[in-house]
Amino acid sequence: GGITRTMSAAVAALAAVLVAHAAAVIHTPRFKWAERVDRVFITVAVPDAQGAEVAFRDEGGLRVASTSGKDGLQYVLDIELFGPIEGSKSSWFKHRDTIDVTLAKAGRPARWFQLLKGQKSHPQMGVDWGKYEDYDDELDALEAKSGARGVPVPPRERELKAAVDEYWQRKRVEDRERGDMPSLDAVTKRAEEEWVKGGKKGSFQDIVSRIWQEDMELKKRERQLEEEEDRWAGWSGGPPKKAAAGAGGADRGAAAETGAAASVGDRTEL
Repeated sequence: GGITRTMSAAVAALAAVLVAHAAAVIHTPRFKWAERVDRVFITVAVPDAQGAEVAFRDEGGLRVASTSGKDGLQYVLDIELFGPIEGSKSSWFKHRDTIDVTLAKAGRPARWFQLLKGQKSHPQMGVDWGKYEDYDDELDALEAKSGARGVPVPPRERELKAAVDEYWQRKRVEDRERGDMPSLDAVTKRAEEEWVKGGKKGSFQDIVSRIWQEDMELKKRERQLEEEEDRWAGWSGGPPKKAAAGAGGADRGAAAETGAAASVGDRTEL
């Protein structure tokens, strides 16, 4: 009897140590994200979240800490973001099992295409497709102007909605077939500003070429995101194309890109 009691006490003590150790270990919670041109939405999952703390770092960082009231485990999400944010304009709200964070992007409105700095994936991260649906009707003027999304349509007007969807699908395809190149005037203006700010030192041509390549890469990533969104929306086959949009359109796009590159070279001396 004494041996049994001793073993039981030892097992209980070991179990207590294991529980205490598990509680002391910091766990990374599951989280998902979505974005618009001016905001980022992050939802952090913590069962029965208690004592939540959220800290914003303007240079591009976020820390979310909370303890689960369900199992006593500590959860901390500390990440470096793809771009800078405005902490004073960012916010968060705790629900029972989640902590919802809204980040205000700093600088000019633009897509990030990825949440984390230096990495495109994370074992605990997912995409919050529901947020894209929830905010689909809340169009930013910039997105509407660029054709990144369609205009909001009353759900009961099915025929009108179908027509609008087809229009935006067709426009996206036509934009891609034209090559969707950067604005040469905008690139040159940015290069001039950078060159003057640097005391007019170095090669102006190199600055133009670098900014052009950066913008081309951004356009490429934008097209990749649009194609991903098309697949998610069930548009993987693409909308019917107009007769004028064919091989000739592609050839014209290639020729236009060649001409634009030549124009950049012509402008490399002031």
